[in-house]
Order: sequence, then structure tokens, then C-alpha cells
Amino acid sequence: MQPASAHKRFVSVFVGAFLAVCLLGAGVNYFVDPYGLFGTRRIAGFNERKPASTERVRVTKPYMAARVRPTVVIGGNSRPEIGLDPQSACWDKTEQPVFNMGVPGSSVFMQTRYVQHAVAQGKSRRVLFGVDFLDFLVDRNEAAGSIDWRALGKSFDGRLGPGVSLQKAEDVASGLFSLTALADSLTTVTAQHDAYAATRREDGFNPGLDYVPIIRSEGQSVLFAQKDREVRSRLHAQNLGVRYADGRRGQPLQALRQFLQWAKTEGVEAVLFVNPYHVDYLILVEMSGHWPLFEEWKRQLSDIAAEFDVPLWDFNTVDAYSTEDPPPPHDRRAMLRWFWEPAHYRSELGDLMLAAMLDRRCGASVTHGFGTRLIPVSLPGELDRLRNDLRGFMQANPAAVKRLGGDG
Repeated sequence: MQPASAHKRFVSVFVGAFLAVCLLGAGVNYFVDPYGLFGTRRIAGFNERKPASTERVRVTKPYMAARVRPTVVIGGNSRPEIGLDPQSACWDKTEQPVFNMGVPGSSVFMQTRYVQHAVAQGKSRRVLFGVDFLDFLVDRNEAAGSIDWRALGKSFDGRLGPGVSLQKAEDVASGLFSLTALADSLTTVTAQHDAYAATRREDGFNPGLDYVPIIRSEGQSVLFAQKDREVRSRLHAQNLGVRYADGRRGQPLQALRQFLQWAKTEGVEAVLFVNPYHVDYLILVEMSGHWPLFEEWKRQLSDIAAEFDVPLWDFNTVDAYSTEDPPPPHDRRAMLRWFWEPAHYRSELGDLMLAAMLDRRCGASVTHGFGTRLIPVSLPGELDRLRNDLRGFMQANPAAVKRLGGDG
């Protein structure tokens, strides 16, 4: 055999073997579908739970929404993503399928764009959109000027909407051919026997299962302490506001208003709701000196909701729902009924929220009322009530204040 022919044969065999390995890896990644990107059928014991999906939520949820083609869309950040269950008994059969488009750690603008995408996929006519105080805080001294919304959406807009895009091609290629995806496929298969493995269901819901092993190994007090530190740190930043110094609404408020204008134009029924917080969270807002800012935020929300005649529900309370004492340190058995930690509520509380917003009786809501619909005329009284309830709680519970770093 001539040297040139041997060389060509070697190259051919090598390239063929390389392509075969790539195709084999792509096949494994497609059938395991570790991120829920392709919608491969979920099989119990094989690929039903998807622990690797927690790191790819922003990538995969647009594709999941396109497959589900929802009738109702839930939007917001990680609070509603983990708190409002699309499979709740509160939903009527005619409202299915419901899709949870909550996106953890995202800006208000990203949250609204993802909801718009989900609505377009199924021609939904109802959106429940959760708003979170920390998401709306801006640097008051930010320079004045118009907002370049196109630039803000550059990192994700390519995977939204119909048609082919470079970003969609990159998402598919990464999901099929990367070594990371292959490693995540193997992790997915081996994690199926872990009843508390993190996952995202096909309807976008995060059941919060990964909280349980933390509680069982370290206690729920660890989750509270971690989130309390995070909230305290966020509220420690300088020059916080919901409007800029020149009086303009902050970018998040402008994004929300733009979203409601879109909903009105498209004939989509939008419902806004303020996520519930454990009393720890409210105490930290008060201790930071930002309670007036918290109330200003609600005034702005109320004004925007009234402008578009959109319901605005407030689930901030100081009552039996929000004042459960966190379990003592090292208690690895106790678990609160309504909250995972100060900022994330459980789906049991989410059912009460759905009962209020949907005006129906379901689950525990048969005997428990929860939440208040805010309108401009009643807003001052509701703000006074919450402020007085919180300060009364703080006076009556100095140990809770001391635990959070106050004088008690």
C-alpha cells in the first residue's frame, strides 16, 4: 500500500470514528434531554427528573413554552416559579395547559419578554405576573437618557419568537454536541433515584425538591439565615430608589408599564400580584430604613395598574401565614408550612393566592382568605395597616428582631 493511500485511509477512519462518537453523544443527549431542551418523552427512572436544568432555565424555558402552547401563563422571577403550580387544583380544566414562565435571577424586562413569548406560542389570553420589590430597585443617580430596549434583550431575544436564529442554533448545538451536555446526561440518569433531585417540569414549574435535603442535613434555619444575609446585603446598596433623581420611573417600572401596554393592545388579561414575604423579609426592609421606598414602590405599581385597569393583588401580610418561627438551628425535621425561606413561598401558599386571584374555592382556601386587591383609593389604608401590623409584631417579638441583627 502506498504511503499516501495509507494516510488517506487513516484520516478517513479517524474522521468517521470522530463523527460516529459525536453522533453517539448527540443521540445520548437527545434521548436523555438533561435540560428539557428538546422535549424528549420523560420516562420515570431514566430522565424524568432533570437536575442539570436548574442552570439552563433561561435557555430552555422558551422552547418548553413553545411545546406546551399554554392557555394561561405565569410570569415573574423565582418566587412564582417555585410557588404557583400549573397543576394546582385551583385551575379549571378549560384553563389548561398552564405554563410557569418564572425566570430566576432575571430582570423585570427579561421576565416580561419571556411572558410575551409564551403567550405568543399558545395565544394565551390570561397572564398572572408576580412582582418583587428587589427587582425594581435602581441607582437613583443613574444618568438620564432613553432606554435601549433592543440592547437589553440582545443576550436572549434570539431564542424568542418564531423562525430560525443563530442563538437557537447555538442552543441546539450546545445541547447535543457539548461534553458538558454529555456529562449532564450521565448525571441526569444517575440522579433518577434521588427523590429530592432538583428539576423543572415540562410545564415550567420548579417543585423546590432540592430544598428538602438541605433541611434534612442542616435544618431550615440555614436557608433562612442565608436568604436574610442576601436581602440585608441587597438593601445595603447606596442610592436605592424606584425612580431616578430626575423623577423618571426606573427601568423596571418602565418595563412593566410597557408590558401592560402590550397586553392591552393584544387583548391579553393581565393580573399583577406582589409576592408574599415571610415577616423576616419585611423586618429587614424596615430595619434598612427603606420602608418608605417599599411603600413608594407599591404606589407606583398601583398607579400603573390603574392606568391600564389591571387587577393588582398584594400578598404581603403579618399574620399566621408570614410569621411562622423558623425552626431552631440544627433542627433537621421541622419544616414550615408556607415558606421555604423568607423570600420563597411554597405552593401551598400559592394555592391560596390562586384562589384569591381566580376568585374560586380550592384546597385550603375553602376556609382561609388571603391577599388584598389594591386600588388607589384604598391603598393608603392598606399601607398603614401593613406598617402598623409589622411594627406591632416587632414590638411584641424582640427575639425575632434580635435574630435579624436589630436591637430587639
